[in-house]
Amino acid sequence: MKSRIIVLIGAILTVYGLILCIMSNLNLGVAIVAILGIVILCAGAFYSKIKRLIPTRVFKICKNLFIFFLCAEVALITFIAIYGVTDNVDYNEDAVIVLGAGIRGDRVTLPLKMRLDKAVEYHQKNPDAIIVVTGGQGLQEIVTEAFAMEKYLIQNGVEKNKIIKEEKATSTFENMKFSKEILDNCFSNDYSVVVVTNNFHIFRGTTIAKDTGFENVAHMHAGLQWYNLMPCFLRESLAVIKMFILG
Repeated sequence: MKSRIIVLIGAILTVYGLILCIMSNLNLGVAIVAILGIVILCAGAFYSKIKRLIPTRVFKICKNLFIFFLCAEVALITFIAIYGVTDNVDYNEDAVIVLGAGIRGDRVTLPLKMRLDKAVEYHQKNPDAIIVVTGGQGLQEIVTEAFAMEKYLIQNGVEKNKIIKEEKATSTFENMKFSKEILDNCFSNDYSVVVVTNNFHIFRGTTIAKDTGFENVAHMHAGLQWYNLMPCFLRESLAVIKMFILG
């Protein structure tokens, strides 16, 4: 019975991962879901043989370690999720930094659209703030993310002279580093920024913003479609662990 449940969970995750590969740009989170599904599926299919081959004591230790790491992962994801929905903007910030995400060709994907819609919402309440759209050109992309983001914002009522493109970044760290270089040239005195990204990305985004030298940092979250919750939070939890270990 136990092995059947494991096989069922593995099959569901495998199919889910394959569907994500079709619906979303291939990334680490999508790959993790698909690989995790295959591993669990195989573990369920060969559960009896694995249990016979591994000594009982070793099997119990591995099982307990798995449960421990699973609980730690759930706790970390819960923290990231709660932090990610606690906005602290006051709509008096001097600049908005919208972090890039995958695009398809030259069109923004749904997660990125959600970020940009939040930037438009912010702009309507504080039209004087500069909007920095940041993101270079990645796989499956024919233009830079920043170019596609600027195009979307202009189509949705944001004046072109209020948008600055940062088109070199390939990571969140570079998003913040290059955006700071741009904004340092725009302001002669201290300035404040609001980071706009999806909920799963808020904690790491604002942490890196502070690490790269931004002093007055607020954050405003965008939502995320339900089917991307698992890959995005899994990938982000690993990125947060990496950030704390490697800096």
